Amino acid sequence: MEKNGQGTKLSEYLGAAKAFFKSKQGAYAIVAIGVAGMLLIGLNSFLGKGADSNDSAPQVQDISMEEYAAQLEDKVGDLLKSIEGVGNSKVMITMESAAEYVFAQEEKSNTDRTQDYDEESPKRVTERTQTENTVILVGSGKEALVKTQIQPKVKGVAVVCDGGDSPVIQQRVTQAVSTVLDVLTSQVMVTKLK
Repeated sequence: MEKNGQGTKLSEYLGAAKAFFKSKQGAYAIVAIGVAGMLLIGLNSFLGKGADSNDSAPQVQDISMEEYAAQLEDKVGDLLKSIEGVGNSKVMITMESAAEYVFAQEEKSNTDRTQDYDEESPKRVTERTQTENTVILVGSGKEALVKTQIQPKVKGVAVVCDGGDSPVIQQRVTQAVSTVLDVLTSQVMVTKLK
């Protein structure tokens, strides 16, 4: 019996909704909902364009070689703290060179082809291709668009730690540093902290 009561209530609500939307007030409500939807779509596309325009050019964090080495030293130091037996540690990293930038370029190519004919068949074909690469400038035309940044390569690592006199700890630290920084084990030195 409750199902009939709920069904009756549902049909009453649907009937009231139909009557509302057929009325003048219902028409205004539909128009208001449509305008609000269009405004939301317009706002979304406006905000979306602003976000996309900033993302179209890669953002390059310009840090010095010393700052980059210091960041790596901090990260490696934090890692070494979690290795059993290492204890307190100090890390020093030296770099081979500064960061390198690869700039986006536009390539224009022009090919000239000439053929000399000798009685209906080509006698000689000559092709000359000219290629011109120009760096793409952004902003007011004074800055080159950076495509990628190649971080400096690690030259060597010195780790001084409490457990540095133990051959087992030296091996653990050497393997961890070698793996994390992608350097040879011969480029890593581990010794005891004073």
